[in-house]
Amino acid sequence: MEWQIPIQKVEIGNIHIGQPWGRTRGQAKPMVPISYFGTQFRMPFMSLLFPPLSIVEYNQTTGKLVLDMGISPLACIKLNTLQDTFIDAIVYHQNSWFQTHFTKEQVKEGFQPIIEGNHIVLHCPFHPGAKGNSVPVYHASTGASREEGSSSNAAPSRGEGGAKAIQSQLQPSDLRPGQRIRVGIKIHGISFLTNQAGEWSGRCRLQHRVQGMIFVRPPPFLTTA
Repeated sequence: MEWQIPIQKVEIGNIHIGQPWGRTRGQAKPMVPISYFGTQFRMPFMSLLFPPLSIVEYNQTTGKLVLDMGISPLACIKLNTLQDTFIDAIVYHQNSWFQTHFTKEQVKEGFQPIIEGNHIVLHCPFHPGAKGNSVPVYHASTGASREEGSSSNAAPSRGEGGAKAIQSQLQPSDLRPGQRIRVGIKIHGISFLTNQAGEWSGRCRLQHRVQGMIFVRPPPFLTTA
């Protein structure tokens, strides 16, 4: 997993929203890039790490992964603020980007949310054997690592604490309700859906990718004898 910012530590003022690219006629989804400028570093994207969260559901067909953020109110507030910031930016820049004049309520209605209430909604498609779309998976209890799309007989490497990290294939059954994980995501930007005339339709979403997962052991008070 590459270097990531804990969601609780994100400074909204450090977020930079660029200009849309892919605006050629016929381009279905122009995208506005999102980057993050810290005091001593710059990231051409936003790479975020979330605290341990419980899985609510995972749909293998659609790749929809829902996590419960109710136990981490600070992270929940920060992600809601982040989402509102993106919506406000779209409302403000839409005229120069697309020559549109949607109201804020209309933009919110057309924005596919990444957080709804206390639930974070991620896109995590499962592609058996697809090496290019592999998602590293780590187990906090052993330091072992498994990587989706890798061969189960791959050579072992070193994980946390010097433990051997064996690469194998992530199974959808691992993402069962109640399992606690930390997830890292990379946000590339905001993609906009256009109509046949090449005009923005009012629909948009965050273009993101799950970068890795850490499977966390449950707290002692949640375990059974």
